[in-house]
Amino acid sequence: MSLRHQMRYLNPYELHKLLVNEYILKRPGDTKHLQRDCSKDVRDYDVIRQNHKFLWETDHTPCTWEEQFAKKYYDKLFKEYCISDLSRYKENKVALRWRTEKEVVTGKGQFICGNKICSGKEDLRTWEVNFAYKEKEEHKNALVKIRLCPTCSHKLNYHSQKREVKRLYNNFKQKAVTYASKNAADTSSISQVESELVDNVQIESNCNPSVADVSWTDHKPIETKSRDEEMEEYLQDLLL
Repeated sequence: MSLRHQMRYLNPYELHKLLVNEYILKRPGDTKHLQRDCSKDVRDYDVIRQNHKFLWETDHTPCTWEEQFAKKYYDKLFKEYCISDLSRYKENKVALRWRTEKEVVTGKGQFICGNKICSGKEDLRTWEVNFAYKEKEEHKNALVKIRLCPTCSHKLNYHSQKREVKRLYNNFKQKAVTYASKNAADTSSISQVESELVDNVQIESNCNPSVADVSWTDHKPIETKSRDEEMEEYLQDLLL
């Protein structure tokens, strides 16, 4: 049967394969003509990396589809705490990024140390860092928070002491424990603790109106929660 007669009974796909085999793949090495040019291929990761911004301005509207894609990725990140890379802390170089949904669910960066290679869960401390970075040849600054274990906290503060973020109640509790341990039998020391706590509340009320609205007599002791209870409460609020 001739090739012309054979082609009459083939569907388009079979005809295509027949022509390729007959006229293109006759000699060794001819398959290179079938390879697609991949030199201009761009992955999603490349698009995000080229158009990434650590912080997007609220009034900025993405113009291109690449910027829109990078902005959508940014909107899916959680920006309460950062994840850090402290591998070059002795060079005074720290890398920071926002957390992903998976990290929020597992507690990484909040209930687990925020250093990406650390899994410490005890004695975590919250630090406020003035993050200076360079983005598209422009120098920028951002004030961010990061939670670290004692070892990683030492690395973060290796060159300069950062500001630690503490809860107001924790400061009061620590002062009360210190006084009570030193003057367990002295009733006057208890009054001294109470008076200092009231003074601290009054000082804080100058900055925080919500504290000024609460009188000392109406104040109720704050119950401390375990890490598991805090994690469960946080996830419950997250899923609402």
